[in-house]
Amino acid sequence: MEELRKRLLELSRQEASLNFKMYELFEENRILAIKLAGYIAENRLYGGKWEDREAIKVMDKYLTKKRNEDERSSG
Repeated sequence: MEELRKRLLELSRQEASLNFKMYELFEENRILAIKLAGYIAENRLYGGKWEDREAIKVMDKYLTKKRNEDERSSG
């Protein structure tokens, strides 16, 4: 029984570590999406007509999700 408990604690530690790493990666990707949105806005300011559906989809994934989470936590 003690061996099972140790294994459970080890798996729990690994899960916490992976969750933290996923959070870090999500935040890094969110920052990159913000930078990309800024570059697109700057491009359009100078007359560019940039539109890439795949990039927009990625930006929506990282920017919209965070905004929705913030709205739920404040509401």
